[in-house]
Amino acid sequence: MKYIIGIDPSIRENGIGLCVLDLKFKQITFYKFKRFIQLLEFIASSNYDIEETLYVIEDSNMMNVTFARSTQPNVVSKISRSVGKNQAVSMILRDWIESKNYTCKCLSPKDKGSKWTKEYMMAIIKTENFNIDESKKISQDEIDAFTLVYICKP
Repeated sequence: MKYIIGIDPSIRENGIGLCVLDLKFKQITFYKFKRFIQLLEFIASSNYDIEETLYVIEDSNMMNVTFARSTQPNVVSKISRSVGKNQAVSMILRDWIESKNYTCKCLSPKDKGSKWTKEYMMAIIKTENFNIDESKKISQDEIDAFTLVYICKP
């Protein structure tokens, strides 16, 4: 395996986070997509070798719960709608990636674990001697995508 590509497929105002780990060159690259179609176009236009690439997607379908932090019905409903959108996107994305003959693995939010901070992620990157553009602003969605990549790293 040469590439691991993690995707945090959230459909909301912050967009979709993607992280590519090039295992040969120990290079980490982050991407942010405001629209789902931009993510699909990126994947379709990329030239990652099918035999050498693993896609990892966070898939909340695997838990079948809503992480409600409120007792107010309108807040819980809003969270449930967002979770439902993300579940649908995860399923569609997995099916689409597999239709392109790539290997795809899904991890539940439980498997991914608690949210990592940028500082924690950067400490891992430094320890692993990964190369990264440190001038780029990194979102929580991209940090989540890195978490998926790192969990699946050989």
